Amino acid sequence: MGSAAHTKKIPPPWLAESESGDLQSGEVKRIAVTGPAGAGKSRLARALGDAYGLEVLHLDTLFWRPGWVATPDAEWRALQKRELARDGWVADAQYDDMLPDWFDAADLLVFVDANPLRCLWRVSRRRLDQNGGASTPAGTEPGPVHRAVLKFTRGQWHYRRRVRPELLADLARRREEQDVVVLRSGRDARRFMARLPRGGEPS
Repeated sequence: MGSAAHTKKIPPPWLAESESGDLQSGEVKRIAVTGPAGAGKSRLARALGDAYGLEVLHLDTLFWRPGWVATPDAEWRALQKRELARDGWVADAQYDDMLPDWFDAADLLVFVDANPLRCLWRVSRRRLDQNGGASTPAGTEPGPVHRAVLKFTRGQWHYRRRVRPELLADLARRREEQDVVVLRSGRDARRFMARLPRGGEPS
């Protein structure tokens, strides 16, 4: 992959919390996408990777081994550090599953602040379709629907109560130095994705 693939201009963002369409940086090489389970992070990350010619890193896929065996903490931190050293990337994961280094290194931060009911629908649909999504380890069957829904409900409670407020505060602090995009609806996401580069040129 040539370096030209990493120097495309960022399109005017859809900033859910701002009237401005201006971005502070003119080029993008590293993008961090975050949000709750079922928000559509992986789909958006793939679209961004295609648009900018960047490799997509689904951190859940790197973390989980076949049989849903977790990577040990020390090994997981070392693995993230190694992936961070790449020249360019689009990384997606939940905020509390990422080292802060991903946010520190990113040119563009995208928060998919999806409605919990929409997330539940996505998670349930994936299980009913026997598709565990990007987080399912290779050669591993996704868990049954009832177990996935129960796990999701517990995770959402923790996410909405603890993780989301911390994430919003972190993004607010970073707005002065980094480009931050917050997508709160499917309409926001579609508008943002429609502005992504096509054919190697900004839209």
